[in-house]
Amino acid sequence: MKLYKNKDYTVLSEEEMNLYEEVKKTENKGRLRRSNKFREYPKAARHYKHLFPNNYLDIVELGDIGKINDICNEYQVLLSSNPGEREMLNFINNNEYYLLIASLFKFYNFGHHGAFLFKEFNIGGHVVDYLLVGKGSGGYEFVFIELEDPSNPSFMANCHYAESYRKGLNQVRDWKSALNRNFSYLSNEFRRATKPGVALPEEFLENDEGRRHYVVIAGRRKHYEVNPRKTYEVRRNESLARIFHYDNLIDYTKELIGKKTF
Repeated sequence: MKLYKNKDYTVLSEEEMNLYEEVKKTENKGRLRRSNKFREYPKAARHYKHLFPNNYLDIVELGDIGKINDICNEYQVLLSSNPGEREMLNFINNNEYYLLIASLFKFYNFGHHGAFLFKEFNIGGHVVDYLLVGKGSGGYEFVFIELEDPSNPSFMANCHYAESYRKGLNQVRDWKSALNRNFSYLSNEFRRATKPGVALPEEFLENDEGRRHYVVIAGRRKHYEVNPRKTYEVRRNESLARIFHYDNLIDYTKELIGKKTF
């Protein structure tokens, strides 16, 4: 569930704490009103300040144009090799290219007051590939994400869902049922990731289905070109989960460049 391999952001080293304190001192210096210099904090401190330090999505990375373009280029090369689902997951997780998943925040009105990502999140008998957690003006909301095969056609010639999408949508149905049965298990998983000494907000404790959203990612853009009008009609009318293909993630990730928040 922890995103980052080489660092535990629930603790700060002495050096990181000293750097953090130095920046904090300048926030009030010579000013009548406090200025926020969050973006100047050491990276570890930016994580440490948040509810889930090891799952925080750092907004400062949105300004790294070169890195985002490199992520998209490497991702495009992999897609061109006809990879499987596991290859896509390994690519994102091993390289920590989580912006590809975080780009889905663009479809929701939360994430701009705090954005987090959990991988392989256990909801009691089921494992979610990715779980986005975002805070907006109405509190925290949750996006459960299923990745399916990127290389097999997503729609048959008659524009009905092919196996990969049917599998993904069935997985979402299983998740919805499991979450309603075992929501206390979900809360316990979040507690394991919470910053020590900090209580979970009520959104993580109350079984509010209205705060939960679902996404299935499968197939490629070319699979939608069998019959574009009918295919996108099917997508628009899908009420169970939002449906995307893997090429969408390149477009959405590039849109993150230069943004202040997700």
